[in-house]
Amino acid sequence: MVANRRRLEVPHCRGLRKMLYLSWHDKISNKGIKDRMGYGNIIRKRRLMWLGLMWYMGKDRRTDQILHWVHEGRKRRGRLWKNWTETVKYDLRGLEISGERAEELAIYRDEWR
Repeated sequence: MVANRRRLEVPHCRGLRKMLYLSWHDKISNKGIKDRMGYGNIIRKRRLMWLGLMWYMGKDRRTDQILHWVHEGRKRRGRLWKNWTETVKYDLRGLEISGERAEELAIYRDEWR
């Protein structure tokens, strides 16, 4: 799984290097290249837009059920996987917005955008 991911990242980062007019002689890591492109900001923005849409849809929809679903049963051994909800909470903390305030803003879509 990890090997396949690395194989996919190679041509992707090669393309990003070409866009920035960089070569491998410049000794810049793939993470550094993604930071220069603003890659994380685009993904974070889209993730938060999707969260706002899910809150805007209402409580009786399937998306709200999925958003608040909690796994019942035994936990797996080892480190817990990072799920989508935890990632969104981390993004909101970075913007210094609480979850309740973000949900209020999402209802009024003009302020959320």
